[in-house]
Amino acid sequence: MNAAYTHLAQFYDRLMDEDTQAWAEYLLTLASQQGLEPSRALDLGCGTGSISLALAQRGLEVVGIDLSPAMIAHAEEKANQLGCSVQFLVQDMRRLELPHQSWELVVAACDALNYLTTAEDFRKALEGVYRHLCPGGLFLFDLNSDVKLKEVYGSNSYADLHDDFAYFWDNQFCDEEQLCTMQLTFFVPGPEGAYLRVQEQHVQRLWLPQEVEAFLTEAGFELVGWYEFLTFSSPSEDTHRWQFAARKALR
Repeated sequence: MNAAYTHLAQFYDRLMDEDTQAWAEYLLTLASQQGLEPSRALDLGCGTGSISLALAQRGLEVVGIDLSPAMIAHAEEKANQLGCSVQFLVQDMRRLELPHQSWELVVAACDALNYLTTAEDFRKALEGVYRHLCPGGLFLFDLNSDVKLKEVYGSNSYADLHDDFAYFWDNQFCDEEQLCTMQLTFFVPGPEGAYLRVQEQHVQRLWLPQEVEAFLTEAGFELVGWYEFLTFSSPSEDTHRWQFAARKALR
């Protein structure tokens, strides 16, 4: 079993059913509502760089980091194709260390923080964000909700067949540990027309809003917004993705 995004990286953009341009615009609108018009942004868990690139296309100086070398390689390739200047780095958000530590805006999109599966990991990530944000700076991040992890993913299985690859996606949610384990099996083109079977595992933790707010407060942030994703409304019991906005306290 391979690490997450070892094989998914090459298919990720084709499987993502999201308008990342609208996503980037939403994040900047959230920032504007909090009185921030950023010129620089740090994108944690940037994946293949779609949000990073969309922010850069809106005039921001952007650095994207991700733990997966495969995802970063695809992000760099996309940046080159678009002629877009974004710096991409392989780095663990739990050990964030960049030379410049006065970012106005840090974002973590597409449930990146759900991959932090322990309280210690979550705290370390927040500590790193706090160090790198300037006073009054914003941290915008989203999380998969309880409905998404328990019911949509839950203990369900999915599969899809494409012209050049196929996948099977088997999930298991553990109530005791609040963890959703996802086993992905891909059939990818191999030599002489054969297909190779490869696997990787993803694990996401359900973090409830009250836990998130407690972690933020402990790290020196103020939770200034909690929304249903892509809206400015309070979440409902059916919300699949929660959007959070937190400000670094002025100390």
